[in-house]
Amino acid sequence: MTHAPREPPRVSVIVMTFNRPVPLRRCLTSLTAQTLSPEAFEVIVVDASDRPVREVLAGFAGRLRMTHHVAPNLGVAGNRNTGVALARGPIVAFLDDDCVADTHWLELITTAVEADPRRLVGGLVENPDPTNAVAVAGQVITEGVCAFFNPPGGEPRFLPGLNFAVDRERYLAIGGCDPRFGRLAAEDRDLVDRWRLAGGALASCPDAIVHHEHRSTLRGFARQHVNYGRGAWRYHSARRLRRSGRMTDDLRLHVSLHRHLGPPIMQLAPQMRARVVLLLATWQLANLAGFVSQGVLETVGGRLPRGSART
Repeated sequence: MTHAPREPPRVSVIVMTFNRPVPLRRCLTSLTAQTLSPEAFEVIVVDASDRPVREVLAGFAGRLRMTHHVAPNLGVAGNRNTGVALARGPIVAFLDDDCVADTHWLELITTAVEADPRRLVGGLVENPDPTNAVAVAGQVITEGVCAFFNPPGGEPRFLPGLNFAVDRERYLAIGGCDPRFGRLAAEDRDLVDRWRLAGGALASCPDAIVHHEHRSTLRGFARQHVNYGRGAWRYHSARRLRRSGRMTDDLRLHVSLHRHLGPPIMQLAPQMRARVVLLLATWQLANLAGFVSQGVLETVGGRLPRGSART
């Protein structure tokens, strides 16, 4: 299902989806409500689902300028690159299928990149479910990690991959996301590192908000953070080879958790706070387990397995 008006769009929105038709519908619905004119942007849906989501997309015919591309699941990095290859806009914006964008999101993040195409621009992530402790823990981690990497008054050093926009040609010039990550996480950390190494800048656009459906079950939460740990090993290995930074600098996050996680935790009700603290312990253990297991696989086995992350 492809609509191709004569004039190229101002921006292309890349949405990857994998077996999540209900969240995808919410995501696309939020794009129909953007303040940016529907003719000013296109949506590229990279569909790696076991059963393509044609029925979902049929409901948006005539409402969104959309391309539906069914492809094998190459993992987040490869799927993003697939979408960018199909994009016609000079700017590409990335939005995960389990995110709902505020109405001003696309206009704000597009304008920020247009103002300085050297910048990779990221928006704010919020949690739409304050009653689920697992989802709340996911949000606390997001806020704590961003507080560590992006202190007030300085240039950001990391922006989450589920809500950012870049100049398409500059993205392609550095090779896009590294497809060697396969289904491992941390491909966004790697992209940001290579972007900065190539002379690009990072900028935060806090008013460009998306509401992210964090994992809501303990099993999903643990699996996700094991995979983040595995991706972290791959990221630091690549970073060491290109001499773009030291792992010890990032490890300071884990020895200063109280400082960065304290503010969002203290905003919670006491009962929720206790549950979230236990989940944060699970996060650390799962992350460490993933990091160590990936290190063994790459050091002893000399290979990068496919992993198990969802797009």
